[in-house]
Amino acid sequence: AKRKADNPPAVAVETLYELLHDTHRIRRWRIGREAGLRQLGRDAMLAFYRNFYRPRSTIVCIVGAVDTDVALHEVTRLYGELPDAPVARSLGPAERGSDGFRYREWSGDIAQTQLVMGWRTPDALHADTVLLDLAASVLGAGRGSRLYRAVRERQLASSISAYNYTPTELGVFVVHAETQPHAVMDAARAIWEQLRALRDSGIGQHEVERCQRILEARWIRRLETMDGQANYMAEWEALGDWSLGDRYLTQLLTARADAVTQAVRQHLVPERAAVGIYRPDTRSAAAPDAPAMRALLDQPRPAPLAPPLAREALARLPAVTVRCELDVNGVRVYRTPTGVPILVRRKPGALLTYVGAFVLGGVNDEGLDRAGLTTLMARTMVKGTERRTADQIAEDAELLGGSVGVSVSGESMAWTMSVPTTHTAAALELLSDVVQRATIPDEALETERAVTLADVAMLRDDMYRYPLRLLTAAAFAGHPYGTPQLGTERTLPGITAGDVRSWHADRVLAGQSVIAMVGDMDEDDVAAIAARDFAEVRLAPRDALVPVVWPPAHVVNVETRDKAQTALALAFEAPARGDADRFAMHVLASIASGLGGRFFDELRDRQSLAYTVHAYASERRLAGMFVSYIATSPDKEDVARAGLLAEFEKLREDTVTAEELERAQRYLIGTHAIRQQSGGAILADIVDAWLFGELRELGEHDERITSVRAGQIRDVARRYFHAERRVEGIVRGLGRSV
Repeated sequence: AKRKADNPPAVAVETLYELLHDTHRIRRWRIGREAGLRQLGRDAMLAFYRNFYRPRSTIVCIVGAVDTDVALHEVTRLYGELPDAPVARSLGPAERGSDGFRYREWSGDIAQTQLVMGWRTPDALHADTVLLDLAASVLGAGRGSRLYRAVRERQLASSISAYNYTPTELGVFVVHAETQPHAVMDAARAIWEQLRALRDSGIGQHEVERCQRILEARWIRRLETMDGQANYMAEWEALGDWSLGDRYLTQLLTARADAVTQAVRQHLVPERAAVGIYRPDTRSAAAPDAPAMRALLDQPRPAPLAPPLAREALARLPAVTVRCELDVNGVRVYRTPTGVPILVRRKPGALLTYVGAFVLGGVNDEGLDRAGLTTLMARTMVKGTERRTADQIAEDAELLGGSVGVSVSGESMAWTMSVPTTHTAAALELLSDVVQRATIPDEALETERAVTLADVAMLRDDMYRYPLRLLTAAAFAGHPYGTPQLGTERTLPGITAGDVRSWHADRVLAGQSVIAMVGDMDEDDVAAIAARDFAEVRLAPRDALVPVVWPPAHVVNVETRDKAQTALALAFEAPARGDADRFAMHVLASIASGLGGRFFDELRDRQSLAYTVHAYASERRLAGMFVSYIATSPDKEDVARAGLLAEFEKLREDTVTAEELERAQRYLIGTHAIRQQSGGAILADIVDAWLFGELRELGEHDERITSVRAGQIRDVARRYFHAERRVEGIVRGLGRSV
């Protein structure tokens, strides 16, 4: 509960639920409050368990390469003796909330303002629910959505979303924005105006079709994995029948714009709205009461969104002939005319194709004085090309059922798409346009700069990512690995449009690039399309990075905040990407972390020091880190640290048991196999092997894991886990009650 209280978005949304409802149990803080949790005893837990965990309220869903008869036999053997009995349910009072505009504002030790708007909506199976889901997509799905263009693109919020949450017998339509404190009312008015425009002017059929393409592709992505299929069927079965999901999809894909408009007019009216603002302590209130807030929302009205520009037909490039030069572990390697490698992996039966352009370097090459340059470039590249405006890029991508994803990591940058397989060629053309012909418009750069600065501020509110940022900065101080990917408040304002355009020319158009694809397609045909479309990208060498020197003594990087918990990230040096010992370190991490791991068992279950504690190993080309993380009460920080260090010392002194080793190996092999169900995961593994290793590695994972021995784990622990050389990143809370 304290951890949740330190999460500003969660606090904002939970408070909105409470504000909207007068009697329904959704008003309650779902994880509980401190006082109530402390009163719960063992008898209450057992009574709850014995009442609800009955066969008649249980669904078992199995998907995969299983023998049906064997599976049913095992289910009967394992679950068949569960005693059945009626389940006593207390749903609590039904919601009888009256109409009327509602408003609440409060403050805390946060950097960005959380703005939420909401309306009460019908239950999950109501005929209007699918229409409201589409309305939420019109407002908030993708870069072509109304709220993205009216709020995020006008620098009024760093993030904006809309969704219709329908857990069971009721629903809540939510619009959620994270804004800079000074922009909260401008953002609120812009959101309010888009809701008014939906009601007054209606929704166009073209908008609905765009959202149907997006949602259909999301549906396919969810069903790509066995886990996704099992959860899909179980969720709909819990609502009455698993086949209801198919009916919902049919309704979604056949809905008309006028029906969506009518649902908006019926349910999303001003008189039933609620607005919540969670602001920093340093800012004054936006409005004293609900009538004042309503007046502020209604005047003045922001400028309407511009209509789409006329389109011109794109000239088709001449065909290119390619040949496969290598075939390793099912990955076929081709080349563009300029020598850029094209990697293609066929995934038979896949309904989605994953494509991406990946470039080595970026953040590592910036230097601390230009931190954030790669992020600004990567984000602004999708805001206009020589052929398309930002809106046209968004629309073209979303009509294919995808979007151009942008990612910047410590050692690479990427632009990716996933689309239904029939749209593969169109996705490659669009992606190549963004990568090769980005114009980096001045206005778009300023928008991305404002958003990135807001993201830097929001990072300080994240009790997981921010301690890790403090940790990384301390561990790699003075080295490119310590450069923050987002940049800083000091470096971002000084980066010019000329800097970004030059960076694009020097690092994207000429760099260590690779084009990669995974899907059910003819490898030769799709490689020829990619070679034609990406002909303007060329290879260029890059300077080698300077070696990494891990701090020779204990280093601590700490900030104190008015938070309910203290978050401690503690790390040791670990093997680099090319070191064979990295597999032993991953097995060690599995032994230490997870629900059955040593850290969880000792520090959470036995000593009650934390809600969450885990560990993982990460590698870069020149260095690695073994990171442990624990969030605990501020008064237990010293005990939690001592507990972590004691567990590390045990790993140094004692050989892990055969049972621990086997469990960890089976877990890693199993999760790797599960991961391979996703074409996106396969794509990531292929690119990682190409950029940082060799393609032959793709077939060696299981053998490398099973070859790890207990003595090797103890050896790597002794080599790296030296308490006097640990690095810590800490966000130290004050321990307030919740």
